Amino acid sequence: MTSEEQPRTPTPPVNPQTRLRELLAIPERLRTDAQWDEIIEIEISMGPKKLPGNAAKTSSQSPSRQPQDRKPSAPGKHIRKRRT
Repeated sequence: MTSEEQPRTPTPPVNPQTRLRELLAIPERLRTDAQWDEIIEIEISMGPKKLPGNAAKTSSQSPSRQPQDRKPSAPGKHIRKRRT
């Protein structure tokens, strides 16, 4: 009986955290493109999830610090006044 004729036993699914640790144990210079892709895919899947209706605001949604009623000054107009 050759290795091709042997019945294949299904491999249990690997925990993503365990697989990520295995991949990160490989030195960067020795990783293949497929391993890099798998690392990125696992990191994205394990990242924070954005839920609909989430009340937390991101920095891009925060209001501007500049007051809205002031016009921005023209470039080169930032001259410091001297004390006399």
